[in-house]
Amino acid sequence: MIAGASTSCFYPLETEKALDLIGRAWFRKAEVFFNAACELEEPFIAELNAIRRRYGMEIVSIHPYSSFMETQCIFGDYERRFHDILPLYERYFEVCAELGGKYVVLHGALKKTKMPIPDERYFERFNYLADLAKKHGVVLAQENVNLFKSESIDFLKRMREAVRGNFKLVFDVKQAIRAGQDVFEFVNTFSSDICHVHLSDNTPEKDCLPPGRGTFDIKQLKSKLLMGGYTGDYIIEIYSPGFDVERELVRSRIFLEGI
Repeated sequence: MIAGASTSCFYPLETEKALDLIGRAWFRKAEVFFNAACELEEPFIAELNAIRRRYGMEIVSIHPYSSFMETQCIFGDYERRFHDILPLYERYFEVCAELGGKYVVLHGALKKTKMPIPDERYFERFNYLADLAKKHGVVLAQENVNLFKSESIDFLKRMREAVRGNFKLVFDVKQAIRAGQDVFEFVNTFSSDICHVHLSDNTPEKDCLPPGRGTFDIKQLKSKLLMGGYTGDYIIEIYSPGFDVERELVRSRIFLEGI
């Protein structure tokens, strides 16, 4: 298995420094997690492209820094906020294309909100954004996220039915674990819809570990994804507290190359 890594593994290290460390660790695929509006400006994108080219890396996907706003600004009941945020998300789509990426990752809306968010509104606005992404040659992909509407298999089934060809899924192992989902049931249900994977390991005690440090059957995950026709990438996404991240990522890369 050839894996990449997300710059989010090094948070709160600055994004460009994190991408450079990923290149130094001999990863050839990466996901860029943006952390500030200034990082969407052209000089910064040029810097990321220079780092990418220096190491011969492919930036597969990007992650918006504004995920925390999506509940109210994209899917909330005050429509002006949706129209106000569209230029920001269109800029993400432009940036993804400029970096040679394929996917923009969406968290979506929280599961529990003061004002309930109807599925119909969620699907309509997702479709609008997905169509906008297509105009820039990239794909808007829904991530399964604990405590969000997308943690639910049933919700994602309804979404798949409603948005049809726009339904693409980023499958995050740790988020499925945290939501109490059976990872392999999730994969079996959405095997033809998963376009991108956020990979981590786990044990019964810890839900997010570097690949190779836990007991999760990554080989079985790969097998089930391949059986479903998966041709996408595996991006390591772990959280840095308690880890020597650079060392652990190198160790995980070597471990995964043997699978």
